[in-house]
Amino acid sequence: MSLKPRLALRDTLIAALQEAIEQGGLRPGTRLRSVRQLAADEGVSPSTAADVYDALAATGRITARPGSGYFVADESAHSAAPGTTVAADALWERRIEAPGARIRVDAGGGWLPSDWQYVDGIASALRQVARLPGCSEGYGSPNGFEPLRSYFARHLAARDVAADAGRIVLTQGASQALDLVVRTLLEPGDTVVVEDPAYPPTLALLRARGVHLLAVSRLQTGPDTDALESLLKRRRIRALFTNTTLQNPTGTSTHPDVARRLVALAVRHDFTIVEDDIFSELSRAHTKPLAAFDEGQRVLYVSSISKTVSPALRVGYVLASPATLAPIVRLKTLSALASSELSERIALGALTQAHYRRHLEALRKRLAASQARVQATLLAQGVELAYQPDAGMFLWGRLPSRDAVGKIWRNAVDAGVLLAPGESFRPDGRASPWWRFNVAHCEDGALTRFLATVQSQLARSTERSAVKPPG
Repeated sequence: MSLKPRLALRDTLIAALQEAIEQGGLRPGTRLRSVRQLAADEGVSPSTAADVYDALAATGRITARPGSGYFVADESAHSAAPGTTVAADALWERRIEAPGARIRVDAGGGWLPSDWQYVDGIASALRQVARLPGCSEGYGSPNGFEPLRSYFARHLAARDVAADAGRIVLTQGASQALDLVVRTLLEPGDTVVVEDPAYPPTLALLRARGVHLLAVSRLQTGPDTDALESLLKRRRIRALFTNTTLQNPTGTSTHPDVARRLVALAVRHDFTIVEDDIFSELSRAHTKPLAAFDEGQRVLYVSSISKTVSPALRVGYVLASPATLAPIVRLKTLSALASSELSERIALGALTQAHYRRHLEALRKRLAASQARVQATLLAQGVELAYQPDAGMFLWGRLPSRDAVGKIWRNAVDAGVLLAPGESFRPDGRASPWWRFNVAHCEDGALTRFLATVQSQLARSTERSAVKPPG
């Protein structure tokens, strides 16, 4: 006997009751019909009626009170407090400050729009993994799913990095990877060098660890190695943190000559390089990471799939020497037991889809086209660009305004635009006239109109200051 008619009736009743609750036909606190009465009224069996109420109770739409029956739940009493559902990235605190309903353009955000992500590949991988027996058993290995570690090792080998699965630990995104590295590598009071500007969560992790931050400027070709070498003659450092390819927020990539010099300095002055390279797959050129020049194993390499597959699939990794990797794995085990093998299986399924390479190529072309258009738009609106990359997500620009940063930011919010202020990317946290732009989100008229307003306000201010008082 087929179960389809029974299931169809059950699902129809669930949908009807859910709609009545959502639209206010059944208000919070309303007592529902008994199971027997629902069965009699709707012409279904008592077991089907019970299934309907159980399904609604499981979603929190209704509550069961022993001896009293079923009641419509008051969902507002359990809803999230304001600010607790704001999307997480380097700007999440800014999003809490800005009324979300007023933001049309997240001009400085850290992720790609959902329709740019590898949605079809994830869906296919989900179906594939769901068919595997025992795919959700146990906690998994602290090192992570071995076939995925082997995939990353092969991927790195294609970029001239000596790697094997035994030197890789999988993490919940690059964020957990950096957290584990910071807590394993550094002690409070250590001195580290970071780029200026740099990735805000890395700066926050280092500050929370209680280390001393020294900065070298990020140039077109990478960290300022002359400034770094001069600094190293005066100070002993424990580590250098750098974002190699299509750096966040400047969009610059480290030149091979700079990479070689950085590794040589690490060997000569006995410090570790922590290389964050999560944007490498967005580059249109074949790039070599610092780890490719690392014969002395001075580089800890961090990456993830958040920029090419989806930020919702939290899978990243660390590549390190066995001696360095062991305490990282131990700390990961203490704090989280293991990363999600289910997520790691889905990630591997997505990465090994036949059309993943086509997705990557299409994504690179789309970003390159957006770079060209957004750069032209920003320049036309008087925005000064520090660099003009031909790939990746980010631009580092200075607005044509004499107003204080806070005033510009608030005016942008009022115009429906969320900007990423430069102070968030500064090691010393000082106010900066520079802002990060994500080109994938910057082709909206609201941003163009806001920038035009900023430019016209500066022009009027300049005209007023040029007018001399009579006499």
